Amino acid sequence: MIIALTAEKEFASEIQIIHGLFEQGLDRLHLRKYHFTDEQMCHYVASIDATYHDRLVLHSHPQLSNALHIHNIHLNEHHRQSGLFNQQLTTCSCSTSVHHISQFNDLDKRWKYAFFSPFFSSISKTGYGQHDTVLDQLKQRSNFDVQLIGLGGIKAENCLLSLRTGANGIALLGALWQNSHPIQHFITCKQICSKEYSISHKD
Repeated sequence: MIIALTAEKEFASEIQIIHGLFEQGLDRLHLRKYHFTDEQMCHYVASIDATYHDRLVLHSHPQLSNALHIHNIHLNEHHRQSGLFNQQLTTCSCSTSVHHISQFNDLDKRWKYAFFSPFFSSISKTGYGQHDTVLDQLKQRSNFDVQLIGLGGIKAENCLLSLRTGANGIALLGALWQNSHPIQHFITCKQICSKEYSISHKD
């Protein structure tokens, strides 16, 4: 599985890039627009072709799930611990984020997948993961009911290592939005991951 997250700030040609990523096989797109009003988020979603709405995930504004008919939502650590959106756990496909393997191991089957970060030094957040990554913690994984998605500094050059270390999939952020050719970079990552998957699943 390859997931993309939008940048918080808007980019030129962002919607066209999003359509291009979906056309090339992007599995899911997390909409991270924390500064948007509800009205702005509704307008943003409407600008994305409805064909792809079943692959959108509300990474922010989870309260708009019903209004936007988007039933994939991401609940951050605060949402998860507060129980504010417990109803969505039974009515939506939910993901979350963790930063230590013990947190991941404690997740139950209600969660489809969890971002585990930082895998590498972050591309989009200066200094994050520079001296403390979570790769070494993967050998302590005991939870295989929830998919583990590597996040943080993942790009074409290290996406294979992410999978071979034990991730079920990868999430791309800075590798896309700080790249002058984001769609081509996604294609490269997809080709690398698809080749690894086909090799590991040979009879």
